[in-house]
Amino acid sequence: MRTILSTILLAALFATPLPAQEIDFMTEITMDILSPSQKTYLAEFEQDLKEYVNNHRWTEVEFYNDKIPVRMSVNFMTGTDAGEFTTQVVIDAQRRIWEDGRPTQVTSLLLRLKDNNWSFSYIQGQPFVHDEYQFNEITSFIDFYMYLILGMDFDSYEPMLGSPYYQKALTIAQRSQASRQAGDWQGQSNQYSRMNFISELLNAQYERFREALYWYYYEGLDFLKTEKPFAQKAIAKSLEYVAEILSRTSARSLLLTMWLDVKANEFCKLLDGYADRKKVMSLMAQVDPARQQIYRQCTF
Repeated sequence: MRTILSTILLAALFATPLPAQEIDFMTEITMDILSPSQKTYLAEFEQDLKEYVNNHRWTEVEFYNDKIPVRMSVNFMTGTDAGEFTTQVVIDAQRRIWEDGRPTQVTSLLLRLKDNNWSFSYIQGQPFVHDEYQFNEITSFIDFYMYLILGMDFDSYEPMLGSPYYQKALTIAQRSQASRQAGDWQGQSNQYSRMNFISELLNAQYERFREALYWYYYEGLDFLKTEKPFAQKAIAKSLEYVAEILSRTSARSLLLTMWLDVKANEFCKLLDGYADRKKVMSLMAQVDPARQQIYRQCTF
């Protein structure tokens, strides 16, 4: 599986380019607000994005049939005939569930983020080029999210294995501070921004969350069908880790808010039949009041 392969190959990360195989990237573009001429100017934009992500080799790790399904919805908010655009973006990343040592077609949501501030200058016909050392308004935005997704995916197979990818995402965010989009990347304290989000992922106080990803997905969902008692115990452990963070952090966590917003509704069903389900759900209701009603429905 990914864990064994990664241990062998991490030392060679980002060395010789190989055929792309890590990410199955799809896009959905909405241009309703743009003028006909602006829509025509952007005619190749969607295909440019897909080819850029799907044709680039992001790691040196062999993924086989375990590509990460990623969907990015781009809603254009403003545009000019000079090629200047602002957009809102929603990014979904799925994590394939394994069974008997093989990835299946069943997936579980790993990440969903809404980014309201992607602005860029687009030159029609100019190819997107991956450059590790130069900030680009379009490709650096894409690179940041692909590395963030790769980091979370790797964390879900082995605790803390995603660090090299988070570091690359952080480097991109730091490089953005010398660009005209610096404010979009930095954002306000306790509000979503790319810089705030990646900083939390690399903050030692949230390491328990990264460990929780491993227990939830690898030890939990990957074994839920074949070894249900073992898997439910692992899922409960992951939620206890999340609860531990929530109980000791006074600041509102962007990271935990993101994950719990999209995952909280499935905890009860996953723990169906588990002896300590009521205890775990009561704990979550206590430390996560924003979703208290969801958890309490599972305690009766």
